[in-house]
Amino acid sequence: MEVHAGPVSEIIARHAGHPEMALVALQEIQAQSGYIAVEAVNALTKALGVPEGELQSIITFYTELRTTPPAQHRICVCHGDSCAATGADRISETVEAHLGIAPNQTTPDCKYSYEHVYCLGNCALSPSMAIDEQVVGRCRPDTVVQQLERASESPAWHSRQDGSVYPPGDGSHA
Repeated sequence: MEVHAGPVSEIIARHAGHPEMALVALQEIQAQSGYIAVEAVNALTKALGVPEGELQSIITFYTELRTTPPAQHRICVCHGDSCAATGADRISETVEAHLGIAPNQTTPDCKYSYEHVYCLGNCALSPSMAIDEQVVGRCRPDTVVQQLERASESPAWHSRQDGSVYPPGDGSHA
């Protein structure tokens, strides 16, 4: 499959011949599509004139870059020093039990992805977690379940740069 005319192909064309812009191009592609499709990597490799392995090393180094479609809701539990000292493990155990997945996994229905992070900038209210872009502080196991159930009722999807939204796996990477 090729990257057809559209926003991603425009991003690739804008950075063509500028290998120093690889990270920026990958970030823009992900911002547009929600993830970086194999087809986009192949096209960007050719446009930048760099080996595919170089782009793959960038993608795997930066943990915020992903090559699979995101879930509807992203759950992050902070395990930084303050949160770890105030109960992050209990919060993680609750999330894992409620969702039935481990860190860095997505539920089979693509409704939730779950990961550990190492700072949400909310140390004064630790332990903290984030559901999508919303940081929640002073988490307790019982309130975590309530927050997850509230999120499951939300139709919020990930936003594209143009303000439109997309569901996970809709194939809109071109």
